[in-house]
Amino acid sequence: MHDITTLDRRGIPGCAIATEAFQPAAAAQTKSLGLQPAIVWVPHPIQNRTPDELIKLAEGAVAQVIAAISPSPPR
Repeated sequence: MHDITTLDRRGIPGCAIATEAFQPAAAAQTKSLGLQPAIVWVPHPIQNRTPDELIKLAEGAVAQVIAAISPSPPR
């Protein structure tokens, strides 16, 4: 969370990617840091997945990551 917070504070688009099991910890850390950085959640666990399974997880998350780091359209 500290890395994404540093990017956020510098105005650099960034996005954390973490497994769903870490949502409570991320909520506590972001609250204590005073920011709400973009986070994309993927299914837990990832450590025992095959390369093909990891590719599918990444492909499923890439659109969310791109959306999170893209500037919002002007109003």
